[in-house]
Amino acid sequence: MSETEFEYQEKIRRLAVKIVKHYRGKGPESVKVRLEYKPLIIIEIRGVLSSLSEILLKEGAVHLITEYWKVLKPYLEREFMAEIIETLGCPFTYTWKIEDPTPGERAIIIQLNKSV
Repeated sequence: MSETEFEYQEKIRRLAVKIVKHYRGKGPESVKVRLEYKPLIIIEIRGVLSSLSEILLKEGAVHLITEYWKVLKPYLEREFMAEIIETLGCPFTYTWKIEDPTPGERAIIIQLNKSV
């Protein structure tokens, strides 16, 4: 990996940590960024779910997390979209999913696709 790619990866990682701290009040346990191929960036965030989200998952109320994300997502996009586009250098689309429902191993995987 070139120094430029490493710096780019690190800028994305720092921005992900900043966004998580903003919405959760503290940082994630770990954030990994992978540049899969030119237009695809994978961000893995561990330790990101709030205590409320953990309780809802444990009680089988995943649908409630989905519902409050509908409110939270537009807020985070308004607050950080310009900074994300500046960091990536272009518009993008993204998808996300919660991986591994086991507490302590849970992660959110975000895929950014810059080929918009």
